[in-house]
Amino acid sequence: MSTRRLLPVLLLLLGLAACSDYDRARNAYEGGDYAVAIQRYEALSKAGHAQAQYDLAQIYFQGIGTAKDSQKGWYWLLSAAGTGNVAAMVQLGALFESGVGADRDYATAAQWYLRAARKGDAVGRFNLALMYLKGIGVPKDEVAALAWFRLSFRAGCAAARDRGDEVERLLTKDEVLRAEELGERLERAAATE
Repeated sequence: MSTRRLLPVLLLLLGLAACSDYDRARNAYEGGDYAVAIQRYEALSKAGHAQAQYDLAQIYFQGIGTAKDSQKGWYWLLSAAGTGNVAAMVQLGALFESGVGADRDYATAAQWYLRAARKGDAVGRFNLALMYLKGIGVPKDEVAALAWFRLSFRAGCAAARDRGDEVERLLTKDEVLRAEELGERLERAAATE
């Protein structure tokens, strides 16, 4: 077999091995064998596995099977977000927005919500819409808020529909059209990332 044909097969096998390693870590965690779960999550996390990084962050934040360690929790949460885990991005947004475990920083919260929103996350989109609606961390912009509420609803957040309807009633027809156009541009941009 040529090297060109062998490479995709090897990559597939490596992917399957990582999947089964994650499954073993998850099974150990669900079975209450936290020492084994932490050991496996750490190995996967060091190898760049975004979901393992996120899970490990939660273990350290909550002290499940180990002492609470917010420093390690933050490290792995930031790592997970950096490797594309949207749940980590949304959690970082919430932590910076609330000031729990970090200094309150609305602009940083908005940046994390935006990263999640661009990846299609319904909660990231909803929270970003709220920030635009209130002018917290971003300039107040009801047109942008409506666009993000609608995108959040399309991504599966039922509450975004009602909030979007409330905002729409405050806007002119021209502003609603601008929100629709903005939503289309945002969706196209997200599809190309």
